[in-house]
Amino acid sequence: MCFACDDDGEVRVWRPGDPVPEPFADPTRYLFISDNWEFERAIHTNILIPRYGFPPILIENEDCAQRRALANAYPAELGLRCEALGLPYRKDPEARKAMMRLSRPQTAKKRKKPVDPGARERDLALLLERCKNDVQATRAAYNSPRLRPLVPEERLQLLHDAAINTRGVHANVPFLEAAHTFAARERNAVNTRLNELTAGLITSVNQVAKIMEAVNARGHDMTSLNKRSVAATLMHQPESFVRELLELRQRGAYASTHKFKKLLNFIDPNDRGALRIYGAGPGRWSSIGAQLHNLPRNDDEFPLSLIDALLAGDRAELARWGNPLEVVSELSRAALSATLCHTLICSDLSAIESRIPAVRRRGMEARGFQRIRQQR
Repeated sequence: MCFACDDDGEVRVWRPGDPVPEPFADPTRYLFISDNWEFERAIHTNILIPRYGFPPILIENEDCAQRRALANAYPAELGLRCEALGLPYRKDPEARKAMMRLSRPQTAKKRKKPVDPGARERDLALLLERCKNDVQATRAAYNSPRLRPLVPEERLQLLHDAAINTRGVHANVPFLEAAHTFAARERNAVNTRLNELTAGLITSVNQVAKIMEAVNARGHDMTSLNKRSVAATLMHQPESFVRELLELRQRGAYASTHKFKKLLNFIDPNDRGALRIYGAGPGRWSSIGAQLHNLPRNDDEFPLSLIDALLAGDRAELARWGNPLEVVSELSRAALSATLCHTLICSDLSAIESRIPAVRRRGMEARGFQRIRQQR
């Protein structure tokens, strides 16, 4: 672990077996600044505290350089941020490769290769230099005059974000597992029929270029496979091959159903950090990994009984209400659930990116008008 104290202190190195460093031995006296504090807090909580006796650090004594950068509309990635801020720190590609070699499990093929006895030590040396560089880059970016500090209200939101991420995502696991299995089975059936229809030329609804090429070869001029383009082409009563090809595309092209697998990867109690404040302007949250913010609404008002049909694998009942994949997609918000003795409330704000700055601007103008009137 590498760290530095103050604005000009040298980068120090701690290794397992060393005593707990002084700043970490009495953490109440310091403000700990990290880049992407979700990762650093996870390492501290799960590795440094139980294995090496580090004391806990209160979230009130922490700050995140990445969140400050995002609040100022600078990149989340440290190397890109330093470049945007005009700082001299850059990521070493060789050091990154060394990090991946050290941290990723080796495949059976790699394990069969001859072992270079000095390779691990060289990789560790590169990793150490990368770590030192990251500390210096984080400090320089955090202290850059181009990045304004968060005002007290924003700081409270940042701490609220940390609390949310500590709780994690509470999901309806049976629904997610049933939806993932059903969606995979439906897509496989569609792709199998595509393969048969095109004699192996097209094997997936996601092969957009090949589908458009096959359609245009039959006298059409499609430039996109979005809903409007596909519907317009079908309205012209194309020949049976084109019609079935486009109908298969309509049946299988639901990206929202891919989220079920990602959501399943984020429901483990030890998985945290699903949300990131300032991930999207102006200052609102974004999702990392599993996208939680744009799950489809049940605009067609499908009945709750369809959730039971999905859990039972009743395709016939789902198909009564339309394309089964579309129906399952419309039910996606059932993937999230409230914990015991809590209620889940869903709000959907229209055009939030334009409304929030307008409200803030009106508030600032009103306060300015009041100050002018008081001065007069």
